[in-house]
Amino acid sequence: MIVRTVRGDIDPGELGPCDAHEHLFLVTPAQPGDEYSDLDRAIGEARTLVTAGARSLVDWTPIGLGRDLDGLRTVSERVGLHVVAATGLHRDVHYAADDPLRSERADALADRFTDELAKCGIIKLGAGYHRVTSFEQIAFAAGAAAHGRTGAPVCVHTEHGTMGLAIVEQLGGLGVQPSSIVLAHLDRNPDAGEHAEIAATGTWLQFDGPGRTKYWPDSTILRLIGDLAERGLGAQLLLGGDTGRRSMLRSYGGGPGMDYVFAQFKPRLERELGSELADQIFVANPARAFAFEPKT
Repeated sequence: MIVRTVRGDIDPGELGPCDAHEHLFLVTPAQPGDEYSDLDRAIGEARTLVTAGARSLVDWTPIGLGRDLDGLRTVSERVGLHVVAATGLHRDVHYAADDPLRSERADALADRFTDELAKCGIIKLGAGYHRVTSFEQIAFAAGAAAHGRTGAPVCVHTEHGTMGLAIVEQLGGLGVQPSSIVLAHLDRNPDAGEHAEIAATGTWLQFDGPGRTKYWPDSTILRLIGDLAERGLGAQLLLGGDTGRRSMLRSYGGGPGMDYVFAQFKPRLERELGSELADQIFVANPARAFAFEPKT
């Protein structure tokens, strides 16, 4: 088993404390004025994350949204951070009506995803709010095919935490086992019972709400984590910052900054729920969730 980073394959045990969902570069028509692509600022932001204790980062920016594979490698080299990059496509709204990607067939996209997985370590997909559009369905088919050829994990954006079980079911019908699926943003629908149902399939649950105080306090996320841990599901949890807007990054004058999950939330999790659970979520779980046995 390996984890594929932008500087090459590593043993999963080398991943160390991991921010499971980030964006070092992101340019999308869905967020006008909130895009960012400056390399030096990405280096500065990543350095704060390392200072806060992280040793790895999974970057979920896919094709067509300002993803910079050379830039990710430079960040990794400059700050000593393992960086896992993404191939794949985001949800429908992130691509303009005239984007050439909209005319791509599933088989062509699958070939492209597969080729990119020589350098990338995850396949990113996205679903809309309570629905999967035709564009997203094509991406799902392509992503599942690329997974079948390579074994790489399939990491899926859920809009406001919806469609979790339906996404697992749809990908399962395309040949992707739940243990190879990571569902992001599930804490944006803070329903512990639904989370437990999703976890029962064997799917990975990824939370990234810490620091979004205008929507909910960190205590909400801690309660969700504690509830899942009490149900014996702590081994399926991942945490990330998902600082996917310029206005969230200190290097652009915003906040809470890419280091928030490690500098602020992780210490509180350790105090309130224990260091053993924190180590499981930040170290042991990512080493399993993002590892795969390469087929090509």
